[in-house]
Amino acid sequence: MTRPGRRALACTAAVMLAWASPAPGQVRDWPSETMPKPLASRPLTLPPHEIRTLPNGLRVVAIEHHEQPLVSLRLLVGAGTAQDLAPKLGVANMVATLLDQGTTTRTAQQIADAVDTIGGNIRAGAGTDATFAYTTVLKNSLPLGLDLLSDIVRSPAFAQEALDRQRDQLRSALRVSYQDPNYLASLVFRRLVYGLHPYGYPATGTPASLERITRGDLVEYHQRHFAPDNCILAVAGDVTAAEAFAAADKAFGRWERRDAVAPFTLGPPAPARRVVIVDLPGAVHTEIRAGHLGILRTSDDFTAVELAVRILGGDGANRLQQILRTRRGIAYGASAGVQAYRRLSDIVAETETPPEAAGEALRVMVGQFLRLQDQRVDVRELDDAKAVLAGRFPLGIETPDDIATSVLTALFYEWPLSHLETFRERVNAVTPDAIQRAARAHLRPNRLSMVLVGPAPFIVSQLERAGFRNGEVVSASELDVTTPDLVRPARLASTTAPLTSVAKGVSREDWEKVRSVLDPAVAAAGGLDALRGVKTIRATAKTVMQTPGGPMRATTRTYVQYPGRMRVDATLPSGEVVQAYSDGQAWLKDTAGIRDAPTPMRDEFAQGLRRDWIALFLAVADNRVLGRVLPDEKGLAGRPLRVVELWSDGLSPTRVAVDAETRLIAWVSYQTGGPGGRVTVKESFDDYRDVTGIRIPFTAVVRRDNAVLLERTLTDVQINVTIPPTFFQKVQ
Repeated sequence: MTRPGRRALACTAAVMLAWASPAPGQVRDWPSETMPKPLASRPLTLPPHEIRTLPNGLRVVAIEHHEQPLVSLRLLVGAGTAQDLAPKLGVANMVATLLDQGTTTRTAQQIADAVDTIGGNIRAGAGTDATFAYTTVLKNSLPLGLDLLSDIVRSPAFAQEALDRQRDQLRSALRVSYQDPNYLASLVFRRLVYGLHPYGYPATGTPASLERITRGDLVEYHQRHFAPDNCILAVAGDVTAAEAFAAADKAFGRWERRDAVAPFTLGPPAPARRVVIVDLPGAVHTEIRAGHLGILRTSDDFTAVELAVRILGGDGANRLQQILRTRRGIAYGASAGVQAYRRLSDIVAETETPPEAAGEALRVMVGQFLRLQDQRVDVRELDDAKAVLAGRFPLGIETPDDIATSVLTALFYEWPLSHLETFRERVNAVTPDAIQRAARAHLRPNRLSMVLVGPAPFIVSQLERAGFRNGEVVSASELDVTTPDLVRPARLASTTAPLTSVAKGVSREDWEKVRSVLDPAVAAAGGLDALRGVKTIRATAKTVMQTPGGPMRATTRTYVQYPGRMRVDATLPSGEVVQAYSDGQAWLKDTAGIRDAPTPMRDEFAQGLRRDWIALFLAVADNRVLGRVLPDEKGLAGRPLRVVELWSDGLSPTRVAVDAETRLIAWVSYQTGGPGGRVTVKESFDDYRDVTGIRIPFTAVVRRDNAVLLERTLTDVQINVTIPPTFFQKVQ
């Protein structure tokens, strides 16, 4: 459009706006009233209900609700995943999952068929504090519904076939979950907040604990906790109290009374500031959690704290969402909430953001915790939070099953049932002063547990700029929430490090350049999964070493057991020589006898294991090293080589050259100490061959300051052969 045309259009728009705007004193011809106020809430009254205890100790609550010819039957067992005993985590979840998968009198198919014939359903599951089983049936099927519920709760078969099938499903689910930033962030956050208390452990167990569960563990858990005096049964719906109690007694009255066992548990740790970055390479965003222990449900301040956290990040207000997403555009979403259990609770704020915005997002979250303490909340945002919290409550007790669930929850947490009827009044009584007082008393902005999951190099650099230091980096592949340091013991030393030693100063752009060189090399070598699967290598080679007296030929047999063991047996003209390294210890054997290796030799062995090309590839994939791209060089026949330099606390600067055409490693070089000072060692590779899916270089030439030191030609390579650990130990 020409300039005159644009000017004409602007004038036309101005005229139209002037026409549409009322002149002073002119009456608008459309409604201008504000939105109408919500209708006054009606009193909330629970349906008629009655509670009785059977002679065996089972508490039964009957709730009359005659709007539909349905009856909800819900049984709560006073034990859940918090009653799991390490190392058998996941037992409670497995018990609940298998309750409806067959009993001593009915198969899983017979249970399903019986439920289908009466148009009902049956379910079971485990929560943190309790296990539940429920069914919903038409009124005329009440006896059968209670009989089925009694059967699955009292007499589960725990068939080995069902256990194995469920274990397979959980294995697959956990493999997926351990690649999910959201799952990992919540998993580690709970562990930081609750420490070694059972609330800090995952409900479904860990990959290791899942394999330990036996049928005997399920039977023992069931015998320990499934007792009538540890259960509450709710019968809610189109039934009278007399009918409910008679039917419940017939179905459960013969259940033998016995005392449930309450295991001893450790208390949670005191809130303490801790920052943990879970390194998940390839994650496209960063999941963030920040929070600490909360207060008990029974506290007089609980409602005020819940409203304060809703203003921070709940429906109706959500300051975090407004700042992080709406104003700054650095988050996909943000929220905060209180998770209350029977004995403890936690307060958590969460968001997901691009890795390069992690530091800013976390700083905002901490700042908003502080703001709740420093400033009184606005009356309007408090009213909005109240409206959502109080307005939703009646919607949760509309159906018989909703009512049964609410009543069971109140009884389990030992609240009077009037607590449900006065909920809205207690919410609406909270004032801005009460919010600030509760925030000052119970929020701990300087003692937040903070978890970030995503690509560590980018997260770390952002956190340092935002002032967050003294954190820990844990690889997702080595994560173990059952240990104090969150790392599998065998790899503890190599996977946990302070922020300043992992990826400090590496920008996203720099690291992506490194990965653009090495990721194709990983694929060309066989792929990351295949390389991770390499546990041991045994290679036999013909070696020619250059000595002052001329070339010396030898046969060498090299054994590597990743990540920290290596041994080389050499047959020389003078006899057999052995050099071995095992987890920080090194020794030698030659014609002079057996002895410990000198410290420089031991350290060089350790460096050699870290410079092994498979180890280097995995270190890059797991973000355990730093890196930068160097100028390209020329290789054989003038072919271009892409060069990167890698280093870390445990790895001296090491350069890796990748052939731009084949994507295979052309050489690895580094500097080391020598009699005359520092020397450059370069190991060149060629003649790659496939060995069980891995591309292995069968020839290598080692040069020291450009002078050939040795030439090696492999004659046999075996991958994942069994090597006893004692093979690397010093011979006595």
